[in-house]
Amino acid sequence: MYSTSRSLAALVVALLPMVGLATLHLGLPVLAPLLMAEAGQPAAAFGWISGAAGLGSVWFYTANHAMTPSLGPVRTLQVGVLVAVAGTLLILTGNWTAMLVGAVLAGFGYATTTPAGSQILADRTPREQWGMLFSLRQAGVPLGGVIAGALGSLIVVAYGWRLALAAILAVAVTTGLALLFVPRSWNDARPRQAFRLAEIFAPANVGRPFALVIRSPALLQIALACAGFAAVQGTTIAFLVTYLNVGLGFELVLAGQLFAIMQASSVVGRIVLGFLADRLGSPRIVLKVLALMSAGSAGLLATVDATWSTSALFTVAAVVGFSIATWNGLYLAEVASLVPPAEVSEATAGTTFFVFLTYMVTPPIQGLVIMTVGYGAAFLFAAVLALAAGVVLMLPVRKPRSAGATISRD
Repeated sequence: MYSTSRSLAALVVALLPMVGLATLHLGLPVLAPLLMAEAGQPAAAFGWISGAAGLGSVWFYTANHAMTPSLGPVRTLQVGVLVAVAGTLLILTGNWTAMLVGAVLAGFGYATTTPAGSQILADRTPREQWGMLFSLRQAGVPLGGVIAGALGSLIVVAYGWRLALAAILAVAVTTGLALLFVPRSWNDARPRQAFRLAEIFAPANVGRPFALVIRSPALLQIALACAGFAAVQGTTIAFLVTYLNVGLGFELVLAGQLFAIMQASSVVGRIVLGFLADRLGSPRIVLKVLALMSAGSAGLLATVDATWSTSALFTVAAVVGFSIATWNGLYLAEVASLVPPAEVSEATAGTTFFVFLTYMVTPPIQGLVIMTVGYGAAFLFAAVLALAAGVVLMLPVRKPRSAGATISRD
């Protein structure tokens, strides 16, 4: 029997580390122009840092089967914070090679929040509330972006990018320390398998997500659709501040504030749309609408120029945030509804692999597009991919007769 207090406690435990690690993850694009200047790289080269973080996340999602089921969801989150902190310390050196390695580690740590947090919610909350609760948990990502945008833009001008990044790092450390107070029973809700460090590095891990989604047409469809969503979101998050500051000549403080507004709008959007999905009885309906809205927002960004007023820019940032960064919790709720509760961690890790694979390859590709034909072309390309996500969701797919038939165990 689930209680409101139990559901709320589960949400808080899943939410806190997501806020902290998202603040760290999204703090990098806020400081991107100065990071690249310090490393002696062109501004668009930040796409490689963003791609390296995506690579780290992809690495975790292929190895999740060796971590969350072995360590438990709470311990996995604690390990994620430690790895992300180590990666950030490398980024603070300002050395290009160290930055790339640090970004991989930061991405690995950040990725722990999705399967571990999803497992906590699936174990301790009622299924009929998942649309709202998963969206509320995922609202921690843009909330972290709000903190990163506000904190980074306030500190960076007066004290430089290193102190700004150190302040952002302190947020992640604080939320990680809070996990030490979670009761042990939360980590032992399910039987755990033996932990083997070598399995995290096993080459065979790469094939696991592909094998998982191929066994389920419904999971394959949602994974393909979310690759389109991730392309437009990844492009916008990686390059918005650089676009505004370097491409259009706006002050870095204003660019950081607009980034924060975009993320704040996303917080509101995730809550509102999660509630709407529960009322409609299906996250998929909302996702179809968001595909069109995301494409429109990416196209809108392509039209921005240096003559636009501050009020117009803030309006655009709010619209973009509500459109391109509110799909995440909805797709996780959809995935969780397709599998048995015991398999939520593996299913979310497997499908999120494709999301972060997109996050890995999109920024470097878009960086090349920007250097070749400009920022506008990059955003228009992202708009096309968002429309493709909508088309995929419109296609009929045969769902399994029961959630237990969706994924077979190895």
